[in-house]
Amino acid sequence: MQYENRQPDETVNYSSEHPLREFAWLVFGLLGVVAIAAALIGFFAGEIASRLPFSVEKDYARRISQHWQDKPRDVAAEEARAALRAIAAKLAPVMQLPPGMEIQVHYAPDAVANAFATLGGNVVFYRGLIEKFDSEDAVAMVLAHEMAHAKLRHPAASLGRGIAVGLTLSLISVGLGEGAAGSALQTAGVLPLLSYSRRQESAADAEAMAALAAVYGHVGGARDIFDVFARLQPSSTQVTILRSHPLTAERMASIERTAAQRGWKLDGARRPLPPALARLKRARQDKP
Repeated sequence: MQYENRQPDETVNYSSEHPLREFAWLVFGLLGVVAIAAALIGFFAGEIASRLPFSVEKDYARRISQHWQDKPRDVAAEEARAALRAIAAKLAPVMQLPPGMEIQVHYAPDAVANAFATLGGNVVFYRGLIEKFDSEDAVAMVLAHEMAHAKLRHPAASLGRGIAVGLTLSLISVGLGEGAAGSALQTAGVLPLLSYSRRQESAADAEAMAALAAVYGHVGGARDIFDVFARLQPSSTQVTILRSHPLTAERMASIERTAAQRGWKLDGARRPLPPALARLKRARQDKP
C-alpha cells in the first residue's frame, strides 16, 4: 500500500461571506436582543415600581434628595408658594388621591418656564411658567396635570424603568450599565427620569381636566395653557417644559374631544391670578 501527503484543498472551511459582515450580524443581533430585553424588563419594572406602597416611594424620595425642599427665601417667594398650595388644596379633594398620598407643592424662583412632578408626591412650579399665564385657571391646569402624574405613580414607574434599563445595559458593558442605573438613582429625586409616554400624558391631561371642570365649572384653563405653550419657542433653553411635555396638534385637539365626551364646558369666566402670583407677573413686566 502506498501513502502520500497531499496538500489540503484550498476551498476547505472557506466561506464566500466577508468575515466583517458575519461579525456585524453577530453584533447587531446581540444589540437587538439586548434592546428587546431592556424594553420588556423596563416595562415590567415600571409596572412593579408604580404598585409599591406610596409610603415606600415617599420615604425613598426624602432620603435621596433635598433639592426640592423649600429653603428660606424672600417674602414674595413664600407668598407665591402659599398661593400655589392654596390652588392645589382646591384640586386635591376632587382628584381622589390614593390613601396616604399628600401632594407637596414647591415654588422655584428661577426664570425657567417649567413645572414637574417627582417622587413622593412633590410638585415643583417655576416662576418663569407663572409669568406666562393670565389666570388662576391656567395655573390650576398645570398643577392638576402634575398632581395627576403623582397620583398615577408615573415618577415611580420612570424610576423603575431607568434602573432596569441600566442593569440590562450591563450585559453589554458593566460601566455603561452602572452609569445608566447610577444616573437614574442620582436624578430620581429632581427631575422625571424619562419623558412620559403619550399614554401617560393623555391620562394626566384627562385627570387634570376632570379636576378643572369640577372646581372651575369649565376646562378653559386647559385650552389657555396649550395656547401659551404653542407660542413659546421650543428652541429656547428657558422653556424646558416643552421637552418634558410634548405638544402636538393631536393633543390640543383632544381637549375638545374629551370635553365633549365627558360633558364638560369648554369655556367660561376665568378667575384672576392670586395676588401673590399676579405680583410676580407684574414685576417681570416692569423690568426693562
